[in-house]
Amino acid sequence: MKIISRFATLSIASLAMLVLIEGCSKDKEDPIPTFTMSADTTTFVGGGAALQFFATCTNNGVTMSDVTITTPQDSLYLYNFNSASYAQNVRIPLQESNKAYPKRIGTWRFRLVGTSSGGTSFISETTYAVSK
Repeated sequence: MKIISRFATLSIASLAMLVLIEGCSKDKEDPIPTFTMSADTTTFVGGGAALQFFATCTNNGVTMSDVTITTPQDSLYLYNFNSASYAQNVRIPLQESNKAYPKRIGTWRFRLVGTSSGGTSFISETTYAVSK
């Protein structure tokens, strides 16, 4: 009888530990968004080369707040997304429809701000090199 009571006590303690460990385990991590950048060359209506930039989040859905774009000559542009949501692997335009930026050769810098699909806030800084 002593062996059965010890076995029962040990079993209950083991089950309690298992429940406690499972209850305290962290949910799946919300990955920090990773972006790849791309650009399309276009022409302004009055003439002159222009660029349209796009970001693609490759590992998460995102809700975008804003992006600050710095040209190679340190001019700044700010585009507000008004909390628009984008699924993973969708091209996110970094300008309004039918708008573009003057084409400048060199490295453009982007500071993307928003929240991931899991609700984690992020600031992602990336670059894109423009040639010819």
